[in-house]
Amino acid sequence: MSYRPAEIQPGYGKRPSRGFDPWIAIAFLYPLTQLVWFDFFGQFYLTDFAGLALLLMMVQMPDARRRLGDIRFVLFLLGLWLFGQVATDLYRATSPENFLRGWGRIVFFGLQIVALWLFLPRKREYMIAYAFGLGIASIVGVPAQYEEYGWKFGYGFGLELIIAAATCLTVPFFGSLRRYAPWIFLAAAVLLLLKDARSMFAMSVIAGGICALALTLEKFPRLQKRINPLVFVSFLLVGIAATSLIATVYANAAESGMLGEKARIKYVAQSSGDVPLLLGGRPESLVSIIAIQDAPILGHGSWAQDRHYTVLYHTIRKRLGIQFPKADLMETGRIPAHSFFFGSWVEAGILGAVFWLYLFFLPMFAIYQIIRRSDPSLPLIAFTAVSLTWNIPFSPFGASERFTTAAAIVILFWALRAAGFDSRSLVPRRRGPKIQTRQYAPAE
Repeated sequence: MSYRPAEIQPGYGKRPSRGFDPWIAIAFLYPLTQLVWFDFFGQFYLTDFAGLALLLMMVQMPDARRRLGDIRFVLFLLGLWLFGQVATDLYRATSPENFLRGWGRIVFFGLQIVALWLFLPRKREYMIAYAFGLGIASIVGVPAQYEEYGWKFGYGFGLELIIAAATCLTVPFFGSLRRYAPWIFLAAAVLLLLKDARSMFAMSVIAGGICALALTLEKFPRLQKRINPLVFVSFLLVGIAATSLIATVYANAAESGMLGEKARIKYVAQSSGDVPLLLGGRPESLVSIIAIQDAPILGHGSWAQDRHYTVLYHTIRKRLGIQFPKADLMETGRIPAHSFFFGSWVEAGILGAVFWLYLFFLPMFAIYQIIRRSDPSLPLIAFTAVSLTWNIPFSPFGASERFTTAAAIVILFWALRAAGFDSRSLVPRRRGPKIQTRQYAPAE
């Protein structure tokens, strides 16, 4: 038995081999290492060091250089982000405690991308096992201070990942179960709505909608092949309209008390001001924009702290009628940011924003491809695409997000590789073997 991960995926469309592959166990256990963490110039996880060990093993594979070439543009942009952060910290004379945290976060994030890319796409089962492990880690690893909002800070995300992975796992055995993915996501969405996990509720509904569209198009192969960018944009516009309808349904249900008194109070608090509900829950973005205007090229530094912006944050909330300012921001004086995109721009300058702007379009390309071909991993790709699309503009990049986001990037590039796209430029390959679309093939 070989104890090296698969170099070539055997038997496209066949059932998994009966022989035990220890790398599947490694793929499952790897994300669970994020449950062990400690403070050392910031919050470090066992996964950070497990990633280094995995990378050292993977670079010894004979095809490692070729695989790294597939994501070299992403790594180039990541390098620019790091360069922007270093230049900003040197210019701003950021304290060692803060710049070590800022530089380390980018470096270890890049390490995760490289290690996972060299490992997971080698075999479809590795990706599914990793998703299972990451889902469990997200559920078990909710911080104690957030247990009251556990469905927002881990339970919901973990549940969705496990659902997506379980549906993909059954494909070689029960292909028909994949047809029920939209209904499974919809059932999960109802649960998430009752738990007042608004963003996860919306993600589940949208992921289910993408699965429904893709599965419907599969029944009409000729129509499926005719999907072009213009038609896809039309689908996006319909999706945006559907999202607005979902927001309206939630608003009516929350305001009427159908979702419970706690949800009603939260909705009233966040919608009582002169800003939309989306910004009512994330007013930090308003301050981030002002901070970016003040320093658009070089940012404010790693873990940037400036009382001017925290006072401004408090003032804006009061002016707009938004209640409950966040005490932790007021105490630390850190510039408020609630977004991968805005947070990186505030701290590292324009080069941090360029990295996330590029990746913001990655889910769009992935969704475009999965509705044009029959992909066995449709549920996992759909949910990953939706979650990354949400997180880049609306979620802070901190703590374990560097692991979940690295996995999302790998999964979506994996989907593009399966569709015959070049990961370096997000355009179709002109050469290379034709990939069969109706077989249950991995991304190689």
